[in-house]
Amino acid sequence: MSNAWKVTVFGAGGTGGAIADLLTQKQYGEVVLIDVQKDMAEGKAMDIEQSGALMGSDTKVVGGIDPILSKDSNVVIITAGIGRKPGLRREDLIATNARVMKEISQSIRMLSPDAFVIVLTNPADILTRVVRHATGFPSERVMGQGGILDSARLAHWLAKLANVSQQHVRAMVLGGHGDHMVPVRRFASIYGIPATDVLTENAWQTAVEHTRFGGGEILAKFKTHGAAITPAHAVLAMVEALRSQVAHVLPVSVQSHGVYGLPKDVYIGLPAKVSELGVEQILEAPLSADEFDRLHASADSMEKTYQEWKSSQSA
Repeated sequence: MSNAWKVTVFGAGGTGGAIADLLTQKQYGEVVLIDVQKDMAEGKAMDIEQSGALMGSDTKVVGGIDPILSKDSNVVIITAGIGRKPGLRREDLIATNARVMKEISQSIRMLSPDAFVIVLTNPADILTRVVRHATGFPSERVMGQGGILDSARLAHWLAKLANVSQQHVRAMVLGGHGDHMVPVRRFASIYGIPATDVLTENAWQTAVEHTRFGGGEILAKFKTHGAAITPAHAVLAMVEALRSQVAHVLPVSVQSHGVYGLPKDVYIGLPAKVSELGVEQILEAPLSADEFDRLHASADSMEKTYQEWKSSQSA
């Protein structure tokens, strides 16, 4: 497995910069930061590249405004677009951010036709679908981040409430990223012990609520922007999986292709095997009746929002 991959991040804000920093620590071959704020992208690239002298990393880090810098990328990560503000729903961002996704997708299609694409920009599930159609790439090469972040938040709160190390907790959240997420009880464990055998029902619900509104809680603290560090680590997990010959099982936003009886074209968080082949397979694990219904409700909500946006484009 070679580290000589080139990874481009569109959007050099808090999350984009954090992703570039993590990739540099992992000694990828080249990391590119592209942003409409040229000086910010160049400045962050300089700062991150210079840190290599202390980390023993020779990663080349480049920043700028011109998409040509992304040419021949192995992975393109999209964080660009307007972010959430307090009181603003993820779905409220679609009109502006869909236009941004289309512009970036044109660059990706022309400059990096073989790249994998990871979308973070909110609403991530819907915009991943936009990018998939705008690039024309096969679905196994276009995926959105959401489930890994939400799963990490759930695992954190389960560990906190059980007073155990986070290293021993596993959890998985499916469905749409955000308020429509579907935490799966039977997938949550503490060193192999079902989490609900260790925690009370009240503690489980507390962990779920903190997970469901975790992004909003952080946004309310920052006021001008949302979380950056944990989303960056979630993206790193996806990029590392895409470099691996052995599949990693991750909850990522993928085209459903009808699993769980979902609409075939909808993008939604599902457990998937991700490797150097991209999304190899969606794992259709058994869900409770309530979880199944919630998953469908999440998909229906995103399908409705996507179709409303699509109709507005032809109006």
